[in-house]
Amino acid sequence: MSGLAHYRHDLGNGMYFDAFSLSPEISESRLKEVARDLDGKANLNLSELKKIIVKKASVAGLGGLEITASEKGGYSVPEPLKAYREAIAKKWDSEGKFNGPVLIVDGELKVPLKVMQGGYYDFATTKLKDIPAKLLPEVYPEGKTVGDILVDNGISLEERARYFGLAHLMWPSEGKEFLLVQRAKGMGIAADCVSTPGSTPDVQIKKLGLKKPEFGMNHYWSYHLAEEMKDEFKLKWGDFWTGKIDFFEDSKAIPFGAVEIITPLPTSEIAEQAYGDSRVLKEHTILYSMNREAIHAFLQRIPVLYSLIPVLSELL
Repeated sequence: MSGLAHYRHDLGNGMYFDAFSLSPEISESRLKEVARDLDGKANLNLSELKKIIVKKASVAGLGGLEITASEKGGYSVPEPLKAYREAIAKKWDSEGKFNGPVLIVDGELKVPLKVMQGGYYDFATTKLKDIPAKLLPEVYPEGKTVGDILVDNGISLEERARYFGLAHLMWPSEGKEFLLVQRAKGMGIAADCVSTPGSTPDVQIKKLGLKKPEFGMNHYWSYHLAEEMKDEFKLKWGDFWTGKIDFFEDSKAIPFGAVEIITPLPTSEIAEQAYGDSRVLKEHTILYSMNREAIHAFLQRIPVLYSLIPVLSELL
């Protein structure tokens, strides 16, 4: 038995959620502090959020997650942001960071997904709320966001690098529980918040045309999720299976697919086997679990990543 810490937090009316520490540095008393600090800070405005995050399509499973390459070729950031893109690359390259391959959605979010090849630095350059003058004060106006710069130059916000990601809707105990995580502070997307785990496919589009039997999108998606579940929870392929995928457009951030992932293991057992693992701790530090009936109460009390709220509303 490890030193795994556990705390149960009362949500009222017989509802509760469980918090499990994945880090030896987070004790039961610290879990209690975290839960109490979060409680009561939810800022729900579902009607407004549904204008920002809109469901666009659904497929029954990974086999329906088809991709096609855009005729536009590779993605390039809008002209006014090219200096910012170069500065980010120079700075991050010097820090040993990597401009990994990403999929940029071209046009409407639908199946099959039409995508362009991009790099992570393209996404970083076009985050709408970031302020380029913090890195290049001699080039960009003080206080102007990326979104402001695009609008000022008559460029649609749709021209940002719409990096495609996956939100993992985790259902332990064969769906009797729902699992959320405290995302680690160093994450490239949605850092240091309560949300689902997730992933960003690193497909290289030039491989899409290959007819070799060892490569195919179904093979890739299975491989991708197997690797993600190993890194996030130390789950093996066979410990979980996938369900339907709903696709959501987020006009302020990235388009994403919300994929259901079901495992027979309870959250307590998942936490036990992932406890203290260095790879897991790069992803998240605390697991939160509740039964389906408590999800609504959780959302009413606990602040979560804003894009998750319409997803769970749709799911419930």
